[in-house]
Amino acid sequence: MSNEGAIDVERLALAFASDASPEVLRQAYERWGGMVYAIACRAMAPHDAEDVVQQTFVSVWRSRESYDPASGPLGAWIVAIARRRIADHYRTRYADEQAFDPQDLAVRLDRGEGDPVSDAVADALTVQEELERIGEPQRTIVRLAVIEDRSTAAIAEALDMPVGTVKSHLSRALRRLRERWEDTHAAPVD
Repeated sequence: MSNEGAIDVERLALAFASDASPEVLRQAYERWGGMVYAIACRAMAPHDAEDVVQQTFVSVWRSRESYDPASGPLGAWIVAIARRRIADHYRTRYADEQAFDPQDLAVRLDRGEGDPVSDAVADALTVQEELERIGEPQRTIVRLAVIEDRSTAAIAEALDMPVGTVKSHLSRALRRLRERWEDTHAAPVD
């Protein structure tokens, strides 16, 4: 994905916070609908996951005024809403045959307990959005080094670059990702 895609994500988040047009919702759905569906499919059958996706984006639309771009990525905010819709699904669907307390599940999901996948997805969104902001060739180098676990020498050979250049790009990109991670996970100041 190009750096232009990163700008579009940032622009979309800002537009979402200030623009009440259905077009902005459509763009958010196109960007994050597949991910919400994948999260829901991990928790339930695909036909139920489709309903949860629809309920999630209805909730996203209805509560759009509460989204603050300064508080975090739009994708993470949408995932949090999806988690609540998944809990709601179980609360209503299995009300008669409860093997668990849905209120307890909702509280546990909100705290991140019992659903490490959602926390991991929110963290992955943060990393993915920062990777989209990082230009080429740094984005490709990070993916080859981290996801494919290639050595700097192998990356240099694959990209036809000097090893020192690959190391410099990797170092700068990882520093930028670490700074974004620290900003996102910083403890609140009292």
